[in-house]
Amino acid sequence: MDRGSRTDVPSSTWITERDGHLHAEGCSLESIASAHGTPVHVVSSAAIRRAFREIDDALAGLPHLVCYAMKANGNPAILRLLAGLGAGVDAVSGGELHWAHRAGVPVERIVMSGVGKTDDELALALRLGIRSIHVESASELTVIEALAAARAPRGSTEPIRVGLRINPNVDPKTHPYIATGIHGTKFGLELDEARALAERIAASQHLTLEAVTSHIGSQLGDLGALTESVELTGRFFAWCRGRGLSPRMLDVGGGWPIAYGDEDEAYPSYARIGDAIRDGLARAGLLVEGRLADDVLLTIEPGRALVGDAAALLTRVVHVKHQGDKRFVVCDAAMTELIRPSLYGAYHAIVPVRAPSRLPVGSAEIVGPVCETGDFLAEGRPLAEVARGDLLVVRGTGAYGAAMSSEYNARPRAAEVMVEGATATVIRRRGRYEDLHHG
Repeated sequence: MDRGSRTDVPSSTWITERDGHLHAEGCSLESIASAHGTPVHVVSSAAIRRAFREIDDALAGLPHLVCYAMKANGNPAILRLLAGLGAGVDAVSGGELHWAHRAGVPVERIVMSGVGKTDDELALALRLGIRSIHVESASELTVIEALAAARAPRGSTEPIRVGLRINPNVDPKTHPYIATGIHGTKFGLELDEARALAERIAASQHLTLEAVTSHIGSQLGDLGALTESVELTGRFFAWCRGRGLSPRMLDVGGGWPIAYGDEDEAYPSYARIGDAIRDGLARAGLLVEGRLADDVLLTIEPGRALVGDAAALLTRVVHVKHQGDKRFVVCDAAMTELIRPSLYGAYHAIVPVRAPSRLPVGSAEIVGPVCETGDFLAEGRPLAEVARGDLLVVRGTGAYGAAMSSEYNARPRAAEVMVEGATATVIRRRGRYEDLHHG
């Protein structure tokens, strides 16, 4: 929940203060606001590259594939950047499949998750020939097999590669809205059902088991829970191989955390997360003398960890008003650009772009113009004196910021800009009134 008394601002490798003004890499945020308007999402290419390297290095020595969970931020420019670094994609909809493929992500690096894939979405996955469709129910497997069987008379005899996503019933001790690996949630398969579906796949001429997968939630701080989940997933993987199936991908999900600034203690480093995964693999009997078998590909699905700290929301103060005993700082950004505070009570550090080190003068309600009392970016937040026209930067918005934006109140979508050194490039133009209800 948003902790109103907090003023914590996490360190950044790409947002820095120069001469009393904040810069994004080599671009001043004031120049970005002047050139592209506000609100605007500002993305750092260098920060994405750095995050990818840190995650990739944490699994050094293990054959692995980083499949970006593109639901965090599916901008094609970000997909192209990550694909160029060697990443794949974890897609959860037909639209995500379309854009991952169009952005040039090789199909052998694309997997598809999700509990409610429609027949059309599954058909698209089959047409593209992606690496694995991760099955989450017996009903879904029936649909996939029927679609695969219908292809056979047309000459498509290659078995369809599927994965089984298990629900390991491990509590990740995170926000309940983002806990996905405990019984009572909609995600995955309990082990008894997963075993029965594995037997079905073994008996099918149209299907082959490519992957065993799990994902217990986001913002994982409990390494014991992660190790336990990896061990259970690895043991099911070994069980499948013992039954004559030959899965190659062992997908242990994502959930790698980032710091937002309100943490009571630091999250574990990515190196320690990599070690926790190794511990789970060893306990499952899959890691021998620190090595996986050559025909096993460890797969992870980070989203937030790759892009969360690589973007910020730049917004301008429209009005400051005092009502009752509260100071309301009304900005041109709203829940339409960043819904996480309204939806989860999530904390995002917020500082002025000019003289960001100024001490707070009191509490502020930092709100948007949307006609909802729940439209806020922060409640009761210590903030320096600001006036109409000042710029504020909302930190850590790269994951589930632009991706969850909306046009509620007929507000055109904000522009998105990617910075590379001293160059700022529009990667999504600002919406126009003419775009609303288009078509």
